[in-house]
Amino acid sequence: MNKSRSLLTLSLSLVAIAALPVAAQAATAAQSGACDGYFRVMHNDRISGVSFPAGPYYMTTGGTNLSCRQATRYFQQFLQAGKVSKGWQVKNVAGPRKRFTRLGTNPAVDFDVWAASDPTPTPTPGGLTCAGTFHVLHNDNIGAMKLPAGSYTIKLASHDTPGLDCKTASHDFSYFLNNDWAGNLPRPWKMNVSAKSFYMNNTPSDGFSVKRVGSLGSLPDAGVAG
Repeated sequence: MNKSRSLLTLSLSLVAIAALPVAAQAATAAQSGACDGYFRVMHNDRISGVSFPAGPYYMTTGGTNLSCRQATRYFQQFLQAGKVSKGWQVKNVAGPRKRFTRLGTNPAVDFDVWAASDPTPTPTPGGLTCAGTFHVLHNDNIGAMKLPAGSYTIKLASHDTPGLDCKTASHDFSYFLNNDWAGNLPRPWKMNVSAKSFYMNNTPSDGFSVKRVGSLGSLPDAGVAG
């Protein structure tokens, strides 16, 4: 994976942005400038003195002046640095919202983030496919497994693997995308490239598979601003 285009590689604070489970309640965040999906802060963190507890966040941008990809890139950079860049400010606004603003812009270049309830993907009734979708923002790969940008479903191989449910599988998939672009999965995981599946202990029934089911919808295709 080309690290220069990755939104997933950070040495300190991690934001799992390029691959996140999207539960049905994400629709409650729909509004002008709202970004699809969840943006996960992996550790309790602070940016210029403003607290960002670990967990999933919604994001919305200020109209057409800033794309979702640009906003997520800035959010990632600010978390990594622990402060906003020169010319930016961050402050608590109404309710749980925290607003980032580029000073001196008119109309304003800004974006808001606020904590979301933690999505808990579950299988559809009577099935193995997990509810909701999982977003990959960039054309990506895990070793030889190519994962084009888009929305993915996650399907458990069975209900009988101890400790593996939809939420765990979605976290594992996010971890693989974050850390395993060379294809060296942590033990005991292995993968089947053609089937886009991941399994443990050489047992295909102990794992899950992913399937691309659509594009990213309203997420822009433009490159990420730094």
